Amino acid sequence: MHGWLTDTMRWAVDVLATTDPVTALAVLIGALLLCGLGMPIPEDIILVTTGILAALGKFPLWLGIVLCLVGVLCGDATLFFVGRRYGEPILLSPFAQRTIGPEGIAKARSMIKQHARFICFMARFLPGIRSAIYLVAGAVGVRPAVYLTQDGLAALLSVPFWVVVGWMFGHNVDAALASVQRWEGWILTGVGVAIAGYGFWRYTRRGAEEGGLVGG
Repeated sequence: MHGWLTDTMRWAVDVLATTDPVTALAVLIGALLLCGLGMPIPEDIILVTTGILAALGKFPLWLGIVLCLVGVLCGDATLFFVGRRYGEPILLSPFAQRTIGPEGIAKARSMIKQHARFICFMARFLPGIRSAIYLVAGAVGVRPAVYLTQDGLAALLSVPFWVVVGWMFGHNVDAALASVQRWEGWILTGVGVAIAGYGFWRYTRRGAEEGGLVGG
């Protein structure tokens, strides 16, 4: 993990541990909203920080999980509905070109058009292009019910997981950071396997359908 992230996390824990619970939760939720809008700070670090503060007795663990879910889903939904409202022009705006980049937008567009449900679910585990996917999903016309269902299911898996990781190591920040790094590697490997498996399934299914058409 980059040194500046480690230092930032330690600093955040030290500062928020001295504030009242309402202020600490407000700061964490605000940071998650900004992450959802493309702020270049790993969302996982904020979630783990929430767990650490819960372990230190700043607020109940369940409350941290619930409010983090709200912050994460609101940030995600904001980008999706901005894309849906403004469509293609938003993708060509200086903001999108600068924060996401033409390559990120192109990748997200290609994936979403072909595999909307799968990509809207997996986007939560792809921090590098997550924001681009949510924005493009709205812009290319993914139905809100599809997006909200898939993103909600993914958040129900990822958000409690990272908060609990922080809670388990709450009295040892270094151990929490080491666990984050270890789990991030496993999760990225799992995501890669899932994407490869999905691609293989689509390929074999398409081949079977074409074979059926030819045979008929």
